[in-house]
Amino acid sequence: MINAAGLQTNAIVVSIRTERAEEFEALFAAEELPIWDEFHANGTLVSASLTRVAYGSQEQDGVQDYVIVAVFHGMSGHTAHDSDDRFNAFLPKARAMQPSRPYVWGGTTIHARPESVDTA
Repeated sequence: MINAAGLQTNAIVVSIRTERAEEFEALFAAEELPIWDEFHANGTLVSASLTRVAYGSQEQDGVQDYVIVAVFHGMSGHTAHDSDDRFNAFLPKARAMQPSRPYVWGGTTIHARPESVDTA
């Protein structure tokens, strides 16, 4: 068991031009999901999700927003992900679909439910 306080959570809001939303989702599934699967299997990634935003306080016409949440076993997992060659090949393709820079936040998890994560 790992205490939730040892986790590192990242939240990213990515805006994609509406006409490229399906292309982005397919690219994400093809190129980012395999990284998540590998990192989860080796114990680096606790959980991750890509959510298509249906409503929000920052909505813009012509833009589909997505929320990405990734929870790692510490900052070293986040660093390993961001250093991965596959992720760095994915990034320029995704950025070409974005009308603006994403919002990115990350930090040490203070509270989570369940309170601890079984890594077995």
